Amino acid sequence: MISFDRTIETVIEPAELWRLVKQAFENTAESPIWPVELEEKEPVTLAEGAVVEATYKVGPIKARPRYRITAFDEEARRFSYAAASFHPLRGGATVEVLSRGEKSALRWYGDYRANWHPLAPGAVLFVKFYFLEHFFARLEEKIGLYGQVWTARKHGARPEVTGGARG
Repeated sequence: MISFDRTIETVIEPAELWRLVKQAFENTAESPIWPVELEEKEPVTLAEGAVVEATYKVGPIKARPRYRITAFDEEARRFSYAAASFHPLRGGATVEVLSRGEKSALRWYGDYRANWHPLAPGAVLFVKFYFLEHFFARLEEKIGLYGQVWTARKHGARPEVTGGARG
């Protein structure tokens, strides 16, 4: 079993971070925080029962996992998803925005277990070495960049956006 619990602290206010998280899942191409390694993602409106499907490309390998939103709570700023039945892994995760006063944190936690599927060994490696390492490091970096822009805007400055983040 692969269990994870990642928290990214940020200066971004909770409502704005929640807006960014929803945007990242609903319209990845316009998201200033989503890691650029995502090759393609079908637009979706986050709601219980919605299907999230994306194409990841790592070197010559492409993966197109499908997940279903199993719970969505706008007020609590939280949603959960689970791997589709034909996915090589079973399990899923919860994504939530935590309030830290005027600041916030993005918490993403869950677990996966290998399914009896010929692609399960590759999927386990993908989760361990891409998702848990590279994906979260890049997500944290992009949230940090957006946080700099957010802080500057709160203080009336017009910052120059660098590092791929869009303001």
